[in-house]
Amino acid sequence: MDQIDRLGSSRSRMTGGGFWPKANGDRHMTKSGQRADPPMRDAGATQACADKPVLIGIDWGSSNLRVALVDEHGGLMDRRESPVGVFAVQEGHFAEALLPLCADWLVQHQVPLLACGMIGSRQGISDVPYVTCPASANDLAERLGQVELPPVDGLTPGQAVQLHIVAGLNTGSHAAGWDVLRGEETQLFGLPDGAARLFVLPGTHSKWMKRSGGGQIETFQTYMTGELFELLRNHSSLSRVMSAGPASPKAFQQGVAEACAKGLENLLFRVRTAGLMGRFQSHELPDYLSGLLIGAEIKAGLSRFSPPDKHTPIPLLGSPELTQRYASAFAQFGQAVVEMPGDAVFNGLLRIARAAGLLNRATVAT
Repeated sequence: MDQIDRLGSSRSRMTGGGFWPKANGDRHMTKSGQRADPPMRDAGATQACADKPVLIGIDWGSSNLRVALVDEHGGLMDRRESPVGVFAVQEGHFAEALLPLCADWLVQHQVPLLACGMIGSRQGISDVPYVTCPASANDLAERLGQVELPPVDGLTPGQAVQLHIVAGLNTGSHAAGWDVLRGEETQLFGLPDGAARLFVLPGTHSKWMKRSGGGQIETFQTYMTGELFELLRNHSSLSRVMSAGPASPKAFQQGVAEACAKGLENLLFRVRTAGLMGRFQSHELPDYLSGLLIGAEIKAGLSRFSPPDKHTPIPLLGSPELTQRYASAFAQFGQAVVEMPGDAVFNGLLRIARAAGLLNRATVAT
């Protein structure tokens, strides 16, 4: 057992809620599966410790913004979040969305800012060029993007604040075609290095990522499972036969089993016929659809990456609601998994910042 296995906990259980749980970087879900707006500031995350902050880490995805004050050991001394993701920022006002969350940290501690995620895309504050796989944390540290934010009251008057941005990864051009990601690479580099293994990051666009024994990300593949669920659940002819209601583990497991046996090609229409013929009640159909889609993803991913054996756990990184759902599906394939902590991204930002020498740099532009 390496450090990855010790960090996680093997489990496979269903959670409540008939709808697709929101993925990494999205808004919080309550235990009942209902969506809840996150607080702007999480005072309860503050640690009563003497550790000194060295970095403001920023995880800015398409639908959520999280910031954390990180100490030299990767501990989160404080953290805050906002539902204003990159796609919600109006007319390029990224500084106005970010600085209210962390300006007081800047003034008090004057530590560098390092961001990852869609903030470094064409839709973000700056389009940071992708790094081609295979890639290490050091490779990303050597190719950080940088932009200047407006001056902050309390710092040196008139001087802009430097924001450093982690590049995303691409797989390069090969027979399988190009693939890209932003943010997930930092999550992976936030975990301990160890043996070569496969990682799965469930989400709107799920990522299956292969890491070498030397710590490089070798390749990855994207599955639009979460987005497909949202489209089919809310904007297709299938949506007319589905309704909200209590979770149905039975319907979910049946969907996974059918996708495992037959693939997805002609199964989606069964969501409609299952309702019309009384096979499932309308409130069970979202879970049936979820099972079909997740089962199809897992079948394709296991075929593509061919894990060495079913007993070596595949780490799952994501929100607990979503990783638990995937764990349940993996169990039907006989594949062991291990669910990982959700804040690896901030440890990844610290690792990249340290490799880039950012921890000794000034906060303001000179």
